[in-house]
Amino acid sequence: MSVATIELGQVCRLDRRVTAASEALGKGLEFVGMEHVDPESGRIVPGQGSRTGEGKGQAFLFDERHVLFGKLRPYLRKIALPGQSGCASTELVPLLPDAALLDRGYLFHWVRRRPVIDALMAKNTGARMPRADMAALLDMAIPLPPLDEQRRIVGLLDRAAEIRRRADAARAKARAIIPALFLDMFGDPATNPKGWPVTMVGDVLDSASYGTSQKASDAGDGLPVIRMGNVTMNGQLDTTGLKYIELTEAEREKAELLAGDLLFNRTNSKELVGKTGLWDGRFDAVAASYFIRLRVNRERIVPAYLWAFFNTSHMKRVLFQTARGAIGQANINAKELRAFPVATPSLPLQTAFAEQVHRLDSLARHLDAAAAKAEAMAAGLSAEVFG
Repeated sequence: MSVATIELGQVCRLDRRVTAASEALGKGLEFVGMEHVDPESGRIVPGQGSRTGEGKGQAFLFDERHVLFGKLRPYLRKIALPGQSGCASTELVPLLPDAALLDRGYLFHWVRRRPVIDALMAKNTGARMPRADMAALLDMAIPLPPLDEQRRIVGLLDRAAEIRRRADAARAKARAIIPALFLDMFGDPATNPKGWPVTMVGDVLDSASYGTSQKASDAGDGLPVIRMGNVTMNGQLDTTGLKYIELTEAEREKAELLAGDLLFNRTNSKELVGKTGLWDGRFDAVAASYFIRLRVNRERIVPAYLWAFFNTSHMKRVLFQTARGAIGQANINAKELRAFPVATPSLPLQTAFAEQVHRLDSLARHLDAAAAKAEAMAAGLSAEVFG
């Protein structure tokens, strides 16, 4: 698609109508600060904590014709599409497109693109608190297809974003069920109200070994290494941003991951020590040295049960209290890990729980795949139109 380009300043202007925040709030206008803008969706989420929001200082007036552009630290992508009139922090500059030539939704999607943000960062002012040069933004060239085509493009990009939003919400809801399901089936491990037999974690393990300390790289040679950032706070796997490592057969055997292995983060900041992931065997990989790889005795415990146990609120508190060291670098070693008490319900009940976890995880991954497909289509369209 060949689309003519034009300087943004020819079809858009900065609408810096200033008012006293107290006066605007007195008229019932909602105040929007940088902290109220969701950088992923561009939605305005009402909140507290802004001095201007308390009626002090000045603010910019805006309405549903504008795009609000956060000039402070533009890499945060605090860019919003307001749905009603209001007043904004002076760090949020209202962009007013010429409605006869430039659709504001099209402007919103264009100005959020990484090349635009990177170009502004290259010309920012201020070292510690960089601010975008708004004149530089208006000097940029924007592709400008006819309005009908702009609106069609916006519709497709909005649809992809909505699919991602719904997928994220459904995934979060699906995975939030797991802790509730655990408590319903087994009770709170802090009190063991159902009277399950209790043993030590070490008694239900076949092995507990440290991952590899060999240096990994981005080159893509060898095996992927699962590092601290690949396990989230709530125990989910995030296999983006992988690094790779080449190992001897003996080194690989020591650190390789098999489906059902648990990844216990032994060293991290104090609040993150003990975050525990469950490896699902999605590809061949090894664990980094920041993890203790736990391989369970499946005649005594089911991996998904032990994983969910480590991710209960009770165990989060226990792990925080056990972790030794400073806030920046705390640790729990294998000996301490083995000594934690764990209730052991019957294997059939654990297995029933694991099957539910697997179904919920499959649903979440299906939703992620659908969202990724929509995003890929949107990215292709964006690249074709915006360049």
